Amino acid sequence: MLAQLVADGVAAADLEPHFTGFPPSAFEKVVTPGLRTITPRLPPPATTAVEKAPALAAGTSGAAEGISFHYVPLIQCSFPHADPGELTAFTRKNGWLELTLGTTRPESGLPYGVPARLLTIYCASEAVRTRSPEIYLGRSVHEFLRMLDVPITRGERGSLRVYANQLLRLIHCTLSIDENIRDASGRTGLHIRQALFAEEARLWWDEDHGVGQGSSLQLSSVLFHSILERSAPLSTKAIKHLRKSPMDLDVYAWLVHRLFHLSRPSNVSWQQLSEQFGHAYAELRQFRRFFLDSLERVRVVYPEAKLALTDSGVLLLPSRPHLAKRLPAKTR
Repeated sequence: MLAQLVADGVAAADLEPHFTGFPPSAFEKVVTPGLRTITPRLPPPATTAVEKAPALAAGTSGAAEGISFHYVPLIQCSFPHADPGELTAFTRKNGWLELTLGTTRPESGLPYGVPARLLTIYCASEAVRTRSPEIYLGRSVHEFLRMLDVPITRGERGSLRVYANQLLRLIHCTLSIDENIRDASGRTGLHIRQALFAEEARLWWDEDHGVGQGSSLQLSSVLFHSILERSAPLSTKAIKHLRKSPMDLDVYAWLVHRLFHLSRPSNVSWQQLSEQFGHAYAELRQFRRFFLDSLERVRVVYPEAKLALTDSGVLLLPSRPHLAKRLPAKTR
């Protein structure tokens, strides 16, 4: 992940807070005359599974530098948009990947909507930044939400209670990822990954059931290592602009992730898009209208995205990566 960001020209100052423990050479782009640009091979991150993450002071969220991270399987197959009610399992398919969300506490329900997405992005960003499965909550979640202009309100329907409820749903959530695989010889198989979202959590309630000081959760070992292996960088500023709609957040993360790796045009049919994003739309034309509305808002924050709309779907074209490159300061 770091190698990809370095190759794209993201400034070392923006990356170093997220990737502690790497040598300075890991943040330098190496150019060999006459050959294509390459990046150095990175050492494996130090194991921190048994170490306790240090408490973070208010305002020190890893997203403060402008880069947040999202877990790729949850980009490819996202949470429900609206409350799934009494459902205890929710399955989405995207090509070769199938994601099933479950819960260890049926009475708690499944995570959904904008809060589930923002909390997951926060946990993934902190895991990448600290290289530790222990995620400090407390004031840091509040600061993260304030940075995104999420109003901090109290009361029965206030945001503090809503986010505390969604946090409990996440902690009790299970993920089962079934992914079709193929080796160099063409032989096919199935890779199955199953994980609890969290192995342990310690929550203190402050401010009318808001998550208080000293609260933390520990991501399951399977999920933590998978996040380090399969997370996509997103712009925190863009998340802030799109944080009112789960569809907007899903379309943005999907577009950034797909275009980051795209080397040639790729067509995605309306049916495929509906299976990935259309959680509650009875008709394809209804989904298409809502998807295009979201896509229009996403393109405001990601104007570099190149695509074409066709009768059959969306044609994605190789585009400039979304994360802005920092130009070197002019010398006087």
